Amino acid sequence: MAENNDIYQELKNRVLKGKYNVKMRLPTEDLLIDEFHVSRYAVRKAIKELSDDGLVYSVKGKGVVVLEQTPQTQEINLSLENIDSLRALNEAKNLNKTTIIADFQQIIIDEELSRRTSFAIGIPVYAIKRVRRLNNKNAVLDINYFNAQLVNNLTPEIAKGSIYTYIRQQLKMKIAVIKHRLRIEHAEKLDYEYLNLGINNCVGNMVSFAFNDDGKLFEYTESHFIPDNFVFNQIIKL
Repeated sequence: MAENNDIYQELKNRVLKGKYNVKMRLPTEDLLIDEFHVSRYAVRKAIKELSDDGLVYSVKGKGVVVLEQTPQTQEINLSLENIDSLRALNEAKNLNKTTIIADFQQIIIDEELSRRTSFAIGIPVYAIKRVRRLNNKNAVLDINYFNAQLVNNLTPEIAKGSIYTYIRQQLKMKIAVIKHRLRIEHAEKLDYEYLNLGINNCVGNMVSFAFNDDGKLFEYTESHFIPDNFVFNQIIKL
């Protein structure tokens, strides 16, 4: 009989090696119970650990969906509860907010962009640059890539508002999982061009990978922001 951790490690290895990429589903609980000769509790515990790692997502009526894996999978499992603060700017109150569409085009993913975004080569994407002005200051530069096969018929008008509202309400797509990586980087030409950096020579960069409930990657975004304009908080209850 396999140990609980053995089940988790074996399933994790299979997911990372792409064993389930064709159907994008884990085997049913009953099949896993038969294979590993363990209890239902042990299988569910292993699946929960995979979910906590951001590798799978349970969907009612679909089973356990395997999320498409990115080269950064092992780097972005750490999270902060409020790390989504930049995305919540659209709903923030008491802020003078303006979104400027600096660039909007549809392109095809090439080898270099595939390495950067984890989208497959040849996929059409919407490539968008949006500047978020907060209280009359260019504070955030969003560099978005949306899979045009999944998030179709995007327009600059939609991008100026909330793309996620469009995805949920118009496309009726279920947003299942968003993975984040937060880092500090040297400011580049693009940052100086679009952000009011002042004396700052670095930017915060929140990299996001978003998946639908079929496990498909539909968005890659880099949100570059002025470091001294934002504070991220987390409350840990023990």
